[in-house]
Amino acid sequence: MHDLNDALDELRSVIPYAHSPSVRKLSKIATLLLAKNYILMQANALEEMRRILACVNQAGVALPPAAAAAAASMPPVLAAGEGAFPAFAPGADKDALYPGASSCDQCDKP
Repeated sequence: MHDLNDALDELRSVIPYAHSPSVRKLSKIATLLLAKNYILMQANALEEMRRILACVNQAGVALPPAAAAAAASMPPVLAAGEGAFPAFAPGADKDALYPGASSCDQCDKP
């Protein structure tokens, strides 16, 4: 039980929530739910970033070398109940990669 409590304390220290002394320590269940929601939020942010990168890539806008290297080295992200997000290639069809996703301003430009 001590190991579980230590692990939950470590988890509480890295997930964002109010760390002030006036805020009560989260319960075990609340900690796990907050961690799950934080992970899902981060997965959604990565999915959105991939969608934007695919959009920019399709529009032919050159990425700075550091951003291109970072995008290429990103591992696939798994969302709850889904497989890995699709990898994109330059010139790939955004609708095939992200069916049902709304277009961004960059994708609509000629």
